[in-house]
Order: sequence, then structure tokens, then C-alpha cells
Amino acid sequence: MKRFIITIALLSTTVAWAAKKEEKTAPVEPQVPQSGTLKIDLATALKLGNARNSEIALAEERVKQATAQLRQKSYLIIPTLSFGASWHHAEGRLQDSSGRIRDVTRSSAFFGGGSGAVGAGPIMQPGLGLTANLADIYFGPLAARQNRDAMQAASKAANNRITLQIAAAYFDLVRARAGLAVAEEALKNSAELSKVTGDFAATGEGLQSDAQRAKVGELIHRRNLEQAREAQAVAVARLAQLLHLDPNVDLEPASANPAPVELADAGRSTEELVAAALANRPEIDQSNSMVNRAESDLKGARFGAALPNVAVGVSGGGLGGGIGGGIANTGSRTDVNALVFWRLEGLGLGEKEKIKARRSDVEQARYSHAGIVQAIIAEVRQSRAQVESRRRQIAIAEEAVKSARQSFELNRQRIFERQGLPIEVLQSIESLATARQLYIDTVTEYNQAQYRLLTAVGGGGQQTRDR
Repeated sequence: MKRFIITIALLSTTVAWAAKKEEKTAPVEPQVPQSGTLKIDLATALKLGNARNSEIALAEERVKQATAQLRQKSYLIIPTLSFGASWHHAEGRLQDSSGRIRDVTRSSAFFGGGSGAVGAGPIMQPGLGLTANLADIYFGPLAARQNRDAMQAASKAANNRITLQIAAAYFDLVRARAGLAVAEEALKNSAELSKVTGDFAATGEGLQSDAQRAKVGELIHRRNLEQAREAQAVAVARLAQLLHLDPNVDLEPASANPAPVELADAGRSTEELVAAALANRPEIDQSNSMVNRAESDLKGARFGAALPNVAVGVSGGGLGGGIGGGIANTGSRTDVNALVFWRLEGLGLGEKEKIKARRSDVEQARYSHAGIVQAIIAEVRQSRAQVESRRRQIAIAEEAVKSARQSFELNRQRIFERQGLPIEVLQSIESLATARQLYIDTVTEYNQAQYRLLTAVGGGGQQTRDR
């Protein structure tokens, strides 16, 4: 009895220590204001997003769940602990093992490791009991470990995906802020032209039709300014949603001038990028783990019928009883039971179909893996093509802005010197605004393509630098 109690205490302490060892301290969430304007750069946005995004938190919870399921499967080899007490009373006709019928009145009570000691039979609920299939004991933890690894890879994939979304949203915010500056400059220039042409028309030095046309241009740019403000508000709301910020917090990009960023992988060949993606993408690790889990389940099904089930029970405590309702003659009692048996579900037909189902799971996982590989290769090739094309487009857009700026300045000077027509300045204002917006859009799309390429090769946490 004493040995039994010591064994129970040691086992309970070991299990508690193992569970405690798995616990991790929750990460500290960055502090953000509840209202006002938050000036934010890309690094801060990524840091806030990784700490506060609900999709990342959900993926991390799935990892915790899979880890708990793995521990649960690993504990199949550990017996179940049960302790308590039971009382039994029988009155009337009973049949003994020899077949004789007798009238009896008896009572018994048991307390200790286990419960349910009745008559001369074994204890119903062992103090330490283990009942399991040997295939489940061996293959169950293997499959659970692969599932945990798959959830860890899925968590990394979610982190990369959210990082890409946050980077794209941040660049859209910079684009919107820069576009607002373009709209403000265009309105300023068109308002100035409208005033000059109006003054010329009032003094008879110009045509009233030119003044009206310039006024229309001013109104169009005023409307464009409202659109730019709307675009900025939408970009702020989108980024704030990804960062889970308070609705009262406004966001302002640290830099209002979009600049191209360069990533280390951008200059590598397509073959090198594809090889890096297949080696680094967490989706590949996740898919491999799912294939391995399906294969472990298949092996478990194959060996499940061949390997026996085992049932072991050890109980110890005090038993007392007697004739009538009294409890007497209490003393120690120790029971040890061991069973080995085989089970064939549906006379073996059920086991056969279970193996077929597990084999199909393996094939599905392999087909899914092949599809993921092809999708990643296509993603890398497309992203690299976009990066290369948009890098060349930036040079074109820079030249367009330079030419449009020179044209505007020359035409504006001619108007004030009364040598040119107002329509020429109106056209140059439009060209300058269009060229500047083209440059902003091109740089933004280039930066977003860079981050898509970075994510495609599995390096979502890599640092960037301005060009």
C-alpha cells in the first residue's frame, strides 16, 4: 500500500513538471496611443502587425492546440490514475461460483487506489490503469508530431502573408499621401492660372473663353484633391485594420515621398530564386508534414489489427466487510490485472476499409504538395518579372516627371511674359500632375512587387533598404 502511494505521487509530479515545461511566456505587446496621430514607418508597422494581428494570433493558438494534442498522444503510455472509495451491499438470493443459490445479507467497503471492489471479483476501476492499442501508442505520437510541425509551418506562412499585406498597405498609404501632395500642387497651379487668365480677360488682354476654360481646370483639380483625401483616408483605415489600432488613431507615414526599396534577392536568377523558395517557404514544410502525418496514420491503420491491445491495472487499498450491514475485518488489498487481446472491426472488413481511407489521405496529401510546389514556382517567376519590369518603368517615369516639370516652368514663364496661350499652361499642369502620379504609382508598385518576391522566396522577415 505504501509503495503504491509513493508511485502515484511520483507519477503525478512527473506529469505536472512535463506540462509546466511546455508553457511559454506571452510576448509583450507594443504600446500604441489610443487617439491622435501616429507617425509610422514600415518597420514599426511590421512590428505592430506581428504583435497585434488576429490572423497571426489564431495561427499561434493552433500551434498551441497541436502541441497539446501531441502531449496528449505522448501520454498514452502513462497509466490513468484513479483513487476513491466504494461500498457494496447485497441482500437476498445470490448464486456462488459452484452454482448453488443461497440467501445472503452482506456488505463490503473499499478505499485507496481504485474503486469498485465487489465480492471475490477484480476491482472495477483500477488505481493505475492502462488500456490501449500498441499501434496507437507508437504511431499516434508520430502523426501528432507531424500535425504540430504542420501548424508551426502554417503559423510562419501566416506571418509572412500578413507581413506582405502590411507592407503593401503601408506603401499604399505613402502613395496616397504623396498623391495628396500632387493634387494640392496641381490645384495651386490651376488656381493661379485661373486668376491670371481672369485678370487678362477683365483688362481685355485675353479671351473670356480662356478664363472659363482655366476655371473649369481649377474645379476639376479641386475635385481631384477631394479624391486624394478620400484615398488617403481609405489607406489609413486599411492599415489601421491590419494593425488592430483604435479607430481614434490617425496614421501618418514617416516619409511622404515614395522611394524605391531594394531587396537582396532581387538580383538573383529565376532558378536561384525558385530553389530558395522551395527550400525556405513554410508552405513546403507544412505540406511535407501533412504528407508525413498521412503516412503515419496509414501505418497505424495497417498495424492496428496486427498489434494487440493491452490492458493493465494495479490497485491497492483497504477492504472490509462482513455479514449483514456491518463493515469489519478491514485489511490491505492489492490487485494486479493484465490482458492482451486483438480486435478486428467488422470481422476485418472495417479494418480493410480504414486502410483504404488512410491510403487515399496519403495520395491527397501528395497531390496537394505537388500543387503547392507548382504554385510557388509560378509565384516566384511572376514576382520576379514584375520587379524587373517595374524597375525599368521607374526610369521612364523619372524622365517623364523631369520633362513635365521643365515644360510647366517654361509655359508658365511665357504666360507671365504674355508670350504664350493659357491653354498651353493648362496642358502642362495636367502633364505634370499625370507624370508625378505615374512616378508615385510606379515606385509603389515596384516596392510591393519587391515584397511579393521576398515573400515568394520565403524571406518575409528580411530587411530592406532605400535605393
